[in-house]
Amino acid sequence: MFKKKGYSLSYYRFSVVAIVVALLALSCVLLQRLQGGETQVMLKQIAGILLGLFVMVMVSLVDYHFICKFFVPLYLFNILLMFICKYVTYSMFPLVYGWKHYEAKRWIKIGGHGQAGSGFEFMPSEISKLILIIFMAKLFCLLEKRINTVLGLLVIVITVGIPIFLVFDQPDLSTSIVLTASFLFLLFIAGLSYKILSVGLLVGIPMLAGLFWYVMQDYQILLNEYQQDRIISLFNPEQYPKLMYQQNNAAAAVAAGGMFGKTIVGDPGRRLTDFVPVVESDFIFTSVAEEFGFVGCVFVLLLFFSFVFLSFHIARRAKDRLGYLIASGIAITITLQTVVNIGVVLSLLPNTGIPLPFLSIGLSSLITNMATVGLLLNVGLQDRDVVVDEKYEFEEGLLD
Repeated sequence: MFKKKGYSLSYYRFSVVAIVVALLALSCVLLQRLQGGETQVMLKQIAGILLGLFVMVMVSLVDYHFICKFFVPLYLFNILLMFICKYVTYSMFPLVYGWKHYEAKRWIKIGGHGQAGSGFEFMPSEISKLILIIFMAKLFCLLEKRINTVLGLLVIVITVGIPIFLVFDQPDLSTSIVLTASFLFLLFIAGLSYKILSVGLLVGIPMLAGLFWYVMQDYQILLNEYQQDRIISLFNPEQYPKLMYQQNNAAAAVAAGGMFGKTIVGDPGRRLTDFVPVVESDFIFTSVAEEFGFVGCVFVLLLFFSFVFLSFHIARRAKDRLGYLIASGIAITITLQTVVNIGVVLSLLPNTGIPLPFLSIGLSSLITNMATVGLLLNVGLQDRDVVVDEKYEFEEGLLD
């Protein structure tokens, strides 16, 4: 479990920790600006950060090979969470049951007597991001020689597709898109042949274009009405003023930040982010832009770029294929979440509702992301150049 012989603290990536801490500190600053005199949300976020840091350290010391031994139980646990979220109600099982906010049933509530604002809630789709990284990395290792066979691809697509479909069915379109894209990128990194990739692109691109056209039609059945309206509203914003209210105000707040932002120049005026619903969650980047301007946005993007760069660096230096795929999967998933979130804020993508890693409020996202960082750090601790009382080799096809 704690593979001390294979660790070297000199390879503990404190640069990764520093980037994450900087983003977490910025989230507290932004919450302080957004909440004004209110302290309850801020204290909850600080408590979540402290818990997240503890989880990160503990996970970083647990050998990722040990964690990946349980990839099947983790996968089944993930399926169970999705089933509870979608199909279990308070009347069926009053202790743990699915819970709905707005149009989506994406939460599991523990306790609370079926009342809003009570009990403990979390989003299983956030946990799915980490579990699927572990599952895919281990599965791709086990099927390394069969990735480019019909049977191998069929097994991979079905096993990975089931939890992604369950996320989509909540419905959670944004997270299912991120998970699907992460799967495709990681499958390519794992060794998908260029021949299959070329055929996939030749078939997949027209299919995606056709699918996009289809979901815009009145008779489509894949998306809920509100999901379809959000897509259409991006192209016809004047026809959907209510749906575009959040994104339009977010765009105005981003523009109001200018080059240096209201905090830097000392502007005491009313913040336009006050008119952006749930700005502390999915639209937190709006606050970055208004408070710290273009300079602050570039700084945040550089922090994310540095995190992803260091993640791929850890992947390149991983001591085996399993570590390589885990670190690559983490880098890909964080990149996609960041791109989708900021794309929504800038009205480049439909309003999909996905948190910005380490900045958005939400304990499910925060704790899962911190555990993900811990797993990345553990891969880094077992750098391929580390030799402590044991001989390690790095081979392209090595399985644990």
